[in-house]
Amino acid sequence: MKLRVFETFAGFGGASFGLKKNKIQFEVIGYSEIDKFASELYELNHPGSINFGDIQKINAKILPDFDLLTGGFPCQPFSNAGKGLGEDDERGQLIWDVVRICKEKKNKPKYILLENVKGFASKRHKQTREKLFEELHKMNYKVVSSILNSANYGNSQTRQRFWILAIHKPLISIDDFLDIPFSSKKVKFSDFLDKHPSKDLYLDQDQCKHLIKKHSVDLNVSTSLCLDIYNKKIKYDESCITLTEPHHNGLRVVEPMNGDDYKVRKLSIEEMFKLMGLSKSEIKTDGFSYYQLAKRAANGWDVTIVEKIFKKILLENGKI
Repeated sequence: MKLRVFETFAGFGGASFGLKKNKIQFEVIGYSEIDKFASELYELNHPGSINFGDIQKINAKILPDFDLLTGGFPCQPFSNAGKGLGEDDERGQLIWDVVRICKEKKNKPKYILLENVKGFASKRHKQTREKLFEELHKMNYKVVSSILNSANYGNSQTRQRFWILAIHKPLISIDDFLDIPFSSKKVKFSDFLDKHPSKDLYLDQDQCKHLIKKHSVDLNVSTSLCLDIYNKKIKYDESCITLTEPHHNGLRVVEPMNGDDYKVRKLSIEEMFKLMGLSKSEIKTDGFSYYQLAKRAANGWDVTIVEKIFKKILLENGKI
């Protein structure tokens, strides 16, 4: 029997990609997404899926039954990089529509997998977090949570996210279900880079010299490295900072010089999705602008981690 999935705040469909990588038989009964380009990208990669639109307007009674609900609810209200208004930000209220939908479903979904920034686990948002867990407990869900860092799972990107897993009336303890073993594979930032990047990604020499003057960084490197513009440093440990939306993007690739010329560039779209766990052959991106795709990649789920979570809860412990 196929696993029936409902993806909320779907983005490019990170949950579906995680299931595909595990070769789990599933069908998407629908998804919820209000961003026009995210919806189009989702449809391109998961054709035939029904978008139920704004989660606030979804009537749970007309939703087909589903086994798994997923969602990366808006992170801006809980991010340490922003104002951190939590529920005082309208977007911070959207998590309660996830709760509402589950409450209204007579046949409760067996699994709920949610994700947000590390800030959601902070003391500042403790009240919201505890209220969420309490509401899930009232519906007979057991809940576990954990901060997982992409850098520990075969990715060079430092991307810390707070994961919440709820399982309805489990027959066994789920306390260790988000204790995902670290990867023994050693990876470097350069492992994720294109061999022949497009020339239009590169900064000109005046822009490079401006970077040196403004941030006091040495752009003469021996191997391709990540430049963290916000913290004014090059990641000599060969790691990569967190991908962010284009207007917040403080990441540049620094390559070995070509004679006296500096070589600094933006990431390509293929590199961004590779850092989110998807190769060029696994995701279709035709017909979208650089900005549109960069925004979707940065806001998505790291499929590297999603794949491992689903492997543990659905394949290794599928009879719960």
